[in-house]
Parts: sequence; C-alpha cells; structure tokens
Amino acid sequence: TMMSSTFMTSPMTVAAVVLGCAYAGERAKATRVGRALSGPVSAMALGALVANVAGQGTMAWELGEVQKLAAFLATPLLLFGADVRETLTSTRKLLTPFIVGAIGTAIGALVATIVVFRTFGGCDYGGLGHQDAWKLAAALAAKNIGGGLNYVAVASTLGMSSSAFVAGIACDNVFALIYFPLVSFLANKHRGAESAAGEASTSESAAFGDAPKPTRVGDILGAAFAACAMLALGQAIAPNAALPTTTALTVLFATCAPKSLTEPLSMTGQILGDALLFVFFVIAGASGASLASLNPSVLGFLAILYAVHLTIILVSSATVFSKDDPRVAVLASNACVGGPATAAALASAARWPDLLVPGILIGQFGNAIATFIGLALAASFRR
Repeated sequence: TMMSSTFMTSPMTVAAVVLGCAYAGERAKATRVGRALSGPVSAMALGALVANVAGQGTMAWELGEVQKLAAFLATPLLLFGADVRETLTSTRKLLTPFIVGAIGTAIGALVATIVVFRTFGGCDYGGLGHQDAWKLAAALAAKNIGGGLNYVAVASTLGMSSSAFVAGIACDNVFALIYFPLVSFLANKHRGAESAAGEASTSESAAFGDAPKPTRVGDILGAAFAACAMLALGQAIAPNAALPTTTALTVLFATCAPKSLTEPLSMTGQILGDALLFVFFVIAGASGASLASLNPSVLGFLAILYAVHLTIILVSSATVFSKDDPRVAVLASNACVGGPATAAALASAARWPDLLVPGILIGQFGNAIATFIGLALAASFRR
C-alpha cells in the first residue's frame, strides 16, 4: 500500500534501520559469531541483509551523504588523543619495531600490487578494475599500519567504490581471523606472571586517571564542536584534500594543546567516533550488498601483505632490535594491524603491564600517520 511504501522510505524509518543495524553490530561483539566476524563486519553484514530485503535504491543519495559525513566527523574525533610528543617519549622501546612493521606493510602492499593486480590480475585487475585496484591497495596498506579509521579515510579521500570497500573489509577480516590468534600464540610464549595483572590496572590508571569519569553533555558538545571546527579549517585550507588536512590539524592540536583540554575531548571523541564508524560500516554494507562476496584477488593481495609484514618484523626482531625483549615486535605488529584497542588487549592478556600504555600510544601514532602513508603509496600504485 501507499502508506507502507511511504513508511519504508521515510527518513526517520531509514535512520532507525541504519542506527538499529549499527547498534546490533556493536552488540554482536558479545556473541561467538560476532567476535569471529568483528563488530564492523557484523554491522556491514546487517546493512547488506537489510538492503537485499528492502532494496538498495531507498534514499541512496542521502545515505551516501550520511556515510561521507560519518567518515569525516569520525576522523578528528578519534585523533584527539594522538599526542605525538607523548608517543615519542613513552614508546621508545616500541617505536623502532613499529616503524619496521609499517615498512613491512608498505613493502608487502607494493609486492602484492605488482604480483596480484598487475601480473596475474589481467586487464580487469582481478575483477576490481584499475581505478579501484590501486585505491584498495592503498587503503589496505593504511589499515595495516594504523587501523580501520585509516582505511575509511583513504577510501573516502580516493573515492573508492562501495563494492571495493566492502570486498576489502570482508577479505581483511578473513586474515584477521588467522593473524590475531597467531599473534596471541606468539605473545603467550612470553607471557608475564599472573601477579602482574594488578600492575596492568595500575599502569592504565596512571595513564588515564584514577577512575573513568562519566561523559557529560558539555564534553559531548565540546568534542562535536572541536571536530566540526577542525573539519571546517581543513576544508578551508585544502578543499580537495580536506580529510588528510584535518588529520594533520587534529594531530597538531592533540600534541600542542594542554592535557586538561585534550583528555576530555579524547575520551568523549573515542565514543562518538566509534559510533559514527559503525554507521559508516552499515551504509557501506548496504551500498555494496550485491557484491559483498569475497574477492580471490583481494585475498591473494592480503596473503602477500600479511606474509611480508610478519616476515620483516619477526626477522628484524630476531636479528636487530629486540633480541633482549622479543615482546616488543609482537606488540608493535599488533598495533600496526589492529590499532590501539587490540594492542591494549594483547598487552593485558599477555600480562605485560609495562607495555600496556605504550601499546595504546603507539597504536594512536599509527592512526596519526597511516592515512598519509596510504595516500603516498596510492600515488605509486596508480602508475
């Protein structure tokens, strides 16, 4: 009927469906299937399911604009804690292996692009097409130096198609299911004493305060204002490169501004930014619903990228920078591939209290630099 059709296509109904999928995707992390897929992939899968049931044409243009806005706002919100000075002073033990890991990812992406997309991919670049192949290669390199935030930023800046975006996330998730158990196994070989658990809690409290403070309305408004201000300034300075410019401005602000100002912005920004990324992933899943199956060429690309990254960082660890402390190579690799949250989880699970806060900081450092590395790599991949 006309009433049911109007209800299904009304902006409020579409908003309710998108936010419902985002919420369900985040809550899915508490289930066995959700943990295996990860929250973002669960959100994408729900978006794809709804799009297949309801049809992909519903408010497609408006949803595209919402997706773009979510990506743009999430970038400064998630970077308010990226203090480069604190990273360089507190993470000296992790900095060298992290840089080696980032170089390993970049080399792996370059080798994979040549082997998979150019040599064996044929004229259609493994079914992706030339325009999407080099964009996806750059975005996946950024993701495995910083994290999902950087994948989104590079993909949005380069204008990657929704189908390629979904294929990249889906395929990377397959390798995450292999990589993270492997890293956990390596970490357990150097597991600390059980009594260190209390020390981990102490270290974390020292870094973030004695107790978590509740988020206030003022904190939410302040974080939203600061994020919009950074974006407005970034667009004014470089209209054609607003997202990377905003990233640079936010990192500069997080580094130079007093802690009393950046700490509440960082805590609140993390919550708001994560929520916006879930909205982004739902719309990405809905947009690429019909092409969300795993792409063999992307799987081949990632197999080479992960293999080269791990080989370089582990061989370097055994021969150069961490013979005295093999833990740092494992944690630095985890920070590259998964970002600050997974690095913190690994350090806590392995009972490494002295590396908990440095792991978080080096992961944030990866978030701060990975977008620029991905865009630089894109220029070489495009040739």
